[in-house]
Amino acid sequence: MSAPGFVRNVVKTCLRIGKEDRVSIFAWRHMLDLAEAFALECKRTGAQTHMEVGTDELYYQTALDLPLEYLRETDPFGLALLDVATANIFINGPEDPARLKKITAERVGAMVEADRPYYDKLREKRIRSAQITLGYVTQQRARNYGFNYEEWKENIGAAMDVKYEKMRDLGKKIGDMLEKANEAHITAGKGTDLTLTLEGRVAHVYDGVIDEEDIQKGSVFTALPAGYVAVAPRERSCSGTYVSDVPEANTGLLVHDVVWNFKNGRLTSFKGGKNVEGVKAMWEKAGGDKDQVGSLMIGLNPKAGKGFLYNNIVLGAVTVGLGDNRDLGGKMESDFVMNCTVAEPTVELDGKTVVKRGKFVL
Repeated sequence: MSAPGFVRNVVKTCLRIGKEDRVSIFAWRHMLDLAEAFALECKRTGAQTHMEVGTDELYYQTALDLPLEYLRETDPFGLALLDVATANIFINGPEDPARLKKITAERVGAMVEADRPYYDKLREKRIRSAQITLGYVTQQRARNYGFNYEEWKENIGAAMDVKYEKMRDLGKKIGDMLEKANEAHITAGKGTDLTLTLEGRVAHVYDGVIDEEDIQKGSVFTALPAGYVAVAPRERSCSGTYVSDVPEANTGLLVHDVVWNFKNGRLTSFKGGKNVEGVKAMWEKAGGDKDQVGSLMIGLNPKAGKGFLYNNIVLGAVTVGLGDNRDLGGKMESDFVMNCTVAEPTVELDGKTVVKRGKFVL
């Protein structure tokens, strides 16, 4: 998909930008050309734009060197922009993730704490927001995680070049089933056997388009490439074992074979393979509702490939998240969030099979 076509699709289809909009664009220096393209396309609709650009050096020196009390302070400029903006476009970074692993759990927690009032206000004002994860596709990040750069770049382009209407229709079907179900049961070959209570929870369909129905539900975020349904399970309702079988990128590390055990709704053990101990250390230092399942996601995107940075959108995959879930209308608050994926699960809703070994059964 060409960059101009992608930009127009985000502006006109996904965010539905028009003459009355005021759009804030946040980008990293390596994505400056793309940020400019977004700004120009927004202006072509008659919208007003504001653009901010960050750099790797500023980010890392801030995250690694500033006193903790400074990191905990919420950016007043960012908060003030939310009184003006009607839409946001975030182009992800940093370009080079190598130093992410040097940022301690305490410092990550401080930055999350600083950002919380910003995202609370964004949700409260229901400002349409899109994350463009194309900013993650860099040579440095590919080397760091052991990805094939060209394969990754080709796949993310394919995953964006999908028929959004078909994803929306499938997402609505799955979302309706999740909303009507009392219980979800997930099993998979590596040992996953997990039960969750869904009773009375709203399902959010992330099909890449933020329409009025999404806004009314409070679903004002989308990430591109897109394609998953998410629900916040009932608090303290989870039991059993969940074992990821797809490596997950987290703070500059590729984390393998995460094993979570739950009893009486709470996480009782956190273990696994390569790089799990580093993430577990961050979890141990985190606060809030970090020991509960915050989200259940089912992937909808037929072109997304597993093993990159968007496992949760792979068609038929299941992703379970720990920690904060307020963006899904949940009640759990934490400075820790981690998602882990099973690529070929079997999912039963109230005993009826919906996904069998990664394939939808509808």
